[in-house]
Amino acid sequence: MSIAVYIRKEYFRAVTIKDKSAHILEFRYRPRTVDVFEEGYPVFHLEYILESKTKASIIEYYLTDFALRGKGYGTVCMNEITAQLGKKGTTLITAPTGYELAPLGYTGPDQYHELMAGFYEKTGFSVGGDGDLAMKILEEQ
Repeated sequence: MSIAVYIRKEYFRAVTIKDKSAHILEFRYRPRTVDVFEEGYPVFHLEYILESKTKASIIEYYLTDFALRGKGYGTVCMNEITAQLGKKGTTLITAPTGYELAPLGYTGPDQYHELMAGFYEKTGFSVGGDGDLAMKILEEQ
């Protein structure tokens, strides 16, 4: 079963990333995914499911280009997406902090878990005591 959340399918948002440079990002929402583009080039992808009208679970997300890591794209995209979900009534978002196998470019699952936990904390999530789940409670709008 899937729950429909109606977020405007495509819109542009002006953001400032870590180096203080300004960018115009296009957010494209689909029923289970959000893709973000800059000048037509994909920069961020997120997949989620809505377990109920108020609870969303992030399945996975990634920057589409490894060279974009550490520049702030992930942070601004995650903050924007969670804010939009919150405006539609979502009050809890959960996400795994890693996977059994680390993606290419990482030394192993432990390094990946540590980086993911740090990223989630930076974007307002709390990481569970065992470190395998991040959660963010949103204020009702």
